Amino acid sequence: MLVCKDLIYRHLLAGVILTATIIASDFTPLGFDLRAHAAKINNVIVTDSDDGVFDGEMVPVHQASFAIPKARPDKVLSYGALKVDIALPQSKPALESIFPVSTARLADMIRSQTGQESTKEEEFKLKSGDGLANVLRRAGYTNTDIANSVSAIQSRISLRSLPVGMKITISDLGYRFTTRDGRDIYALKDPESGWLAIRAIRPVDTYLTFANGTINGSIYKSTITAGVPDAAFNEYVRVMGFSVDFQREIRNGDVFELLYETTYDQITGNAVNTRLHYAGLKLSGNQLAFYRYENGDSGIGWFDRNGASAARTLIRTPISGARLSSSFGQRKHPVNGYTAMHKGVDFAAPTGTPIIAAGSGVVSKAGWRGSYGRYVRIRHNSTYDTAYAHMKSIARGISAGSRVQQGQIIGYVGSTGRSTGPHLHYEILVNNRQVNPVTVRLPTGTRLDEAYLPAFSRQVDLVDAEVLSRGGTQFAQNDLISALGDAP
Repeated sequence: MLVCKDLIYRHLLAGVILTATIIASDFTPLGFDLRAHAAKINNVIVTDSDDGVFDGEMVPVHQASFAIPKARPDKVLSYGALKVDIALPQSKPALESIFPVSTARLADMIRSQTGQESTKEEEFKLKSGDGLANVLRRAGYTNTDIANSVSAIQSRISLRSLPVGMKITISDLGYRFTTRDGRDIYALKDPESGWLAIRAIRPVDTYLTFANGTINGSIYKSTITAGVPDAAFNEYVRVMGFSVDFQREIRNGDVFELLYETTYDQITGNAVNTRLHYAGLKLSGNQLAFYRYENGDSGIGWFDRNGASAARTLIRTPISGARLSSSFGQRKHPVNGYTAMHKGVDFAAPTGTPIIAAGSGVVSKAGWRGSYGRYVRIRHNSTYDTAYAHMKSIARGISAGSRVQQGQIIGYVGSTGRSTGPHLHYEILVNNRQVNPVTVRLPTGTRLDEAYLPAFSRQVDLVDAEVLSRGGTQFAQNDLISALGDAP
């Protein structure tokens, strides 16, 4: 019995060792080594030579450094791919490279585009209630030519909003007219292709002009004497109006400066566009200078040479060419005859003079308001409102809830309501309380973004050089002029 029990133990022990050997062999690839030894169990020595069984232990192999796992390969690398070239965006081409240039005579365009010689050409005007077809019919066109030419024209422009009085030049082989954006539209009869519609650009010349002078009487008359066009003067007043009260602060002997460009139509010789670049004013010893700067992100703005905006929250004088006829405060009412508080300022001006919005905002009231007559009130923000009274008429599109931009025309001077003559009654309200528009402190606009300052500074230098080359005082450059004079 003892022998049998000993045999059973031996077989069990051999099975355990065999199982351990198999498990140990699985760990070998993982960095463990297997060393064989003799084992003494129950006084019985078992060696690895007996019955093919051995006893051993796993000994870890110490490595000097750890193996870093490799990154999983990108799936894209397993796909087939072709090398391609990507073309960078090109700059916007000039209009002259896209559209033909308009000609002085319609016959010249017909010859260049169709190779035909046309007979006499005649000018017609679009009358009230007329359409393009009616004008062509008066010129002797057949119904077929009218239908085909109008169909071609409609691919270039909508014919539903042609202005009354528009001039149309017509010949037997085509006609042309000028749109509001300054482009010429041609309809030409080609012998092979039939009626063609062509958009052409007007040839123009651009001139840069510097004007300055001393104010004598009124700034308007002084600038007209210096040859400044109305468009440049109106922009000048709008820019300076943020900082200057033209009714109270302008004095004889003050000096103005403007640098502006004017674009002339080569065909008609008429000025078609005026753009102000620099506005300067020497005001009772104080010197102001602002520069125009335009970028695609924030539009057009006016800044001093340090990048501070010329704009304020509100314009103090929302009308040009007017005189201050009544101030803010106690006064004897010209109609009622008793003394009362005048909660605004009055600007006397001819009937029909445009009135502009003193700031951007939303119209809260527009219409008749008792003794105020025709009246508009604009909400600019949570603090500021402005009101305009005694208007002859309110501009088209101005109604309660409509949004307006600073400088936009909102109405015209009149004498409606309780009034003795044409003038604008103007109020600034702070938290719904009328304040003196002349003395109220208004917050300034934002500064030019730091990212645009280098480009703006280069533009300022160009304007300064142009003004100095034309012999101007260039108020913004007085320090520079002194420095140049002291230079060796």
